[in-house]
Amino acid sequence: MTVKTFFYGLIASFGLPWLVMLAVPFGTMRSMEAPSYDEVNDERTDLYQPTRSGRTENGSLIYAQEGCAMCHSQVTRPTYAGMDVFREGQGGTKKDAERGDTRRITNAWDFSGENRAHIGESRIGPDLGNFGNRLVALENEENEKAAIAMGIALEREDKSKLTKQEIIDALGDKAFNKELYVYKHLYSPRNEGHEDRGQENEWSVCQANPQFFKKIGNFGQGASDAVAIKCGKQVVPNDNCRAIVSYLMSLKKDGAVPYAMQYSKDKKKAGK
Repeated sequence: MTVKTFFYGLIASFGLPWLVMLAVPFGTMRSMEAPSYDEVNDERTDLYQPTRSGRTENGSLIYAQEGCAMCHSQVTRPTYAGMDVFREGQGGTKKDAERGDTRRITNAWDFSGENRAHIGESRIGPDLGNFGNRLVALENEENEKAAIAMGIALEREDKSKLTKQEIIDALGDKAFNKELYVYKHLYSPRNEGHEDRGQENEWSVCQANPQFFKKIGNFGQGASDAVAIKCGKQVVPNDNCRAIVSYLMSLKKDGAVPYAMQYSKDKKKAGK
């Protein structure tokens, strides 16, 4: 083998994969234009540009710095690549009480507002693409259980059901706290601090994250977001913790998309 042949082989071995896996996809994604809604099928003609609330940008940065994408994915694959769409809560919900069938695959615009798309490297932990919606579903479930336990009627005299907010108002400080739930999970993944829920997470392989918390004095009625009491001091989330929890709660990749982007042509029109 000549030196010239060696270098040609070296360039082909590293250059072609770089071209196919990095350069071409980067150029293609960079030049993508936002899809438009269809006047006939979607009954609107504006551009598809989803929005998210919460501390998306800096929360996403902390998510990346902590290496969360090594164990958690944020992508619902097409049906030809897996069964993600049909896993309840991952690609959406089959029978959402307000929106109907919300299941769909992930698209590039689901990562709007982030400097990088956290598609993920593996699924050692659960997929987080729709974590925010699963958290809302858990909140509704826990609040209804608490209301029943406290003897609060979930229906009015005219048989109409109480709204989610009315149940929360009736429960007061007994209502399920989504932020606190996630704070406790980050602090101690194997036991989220819900004694009534038992040791359901004792199998978790997620590490504790003490770097997200600080200790303050234990005084008065205590901090509403304290996750533990250690050595006479309260353990509360720091600003990085609040940012990443706000980001996690914003993960809702099941919004209506243009009809042309839906994974099944048999689904109802977008927005209905």
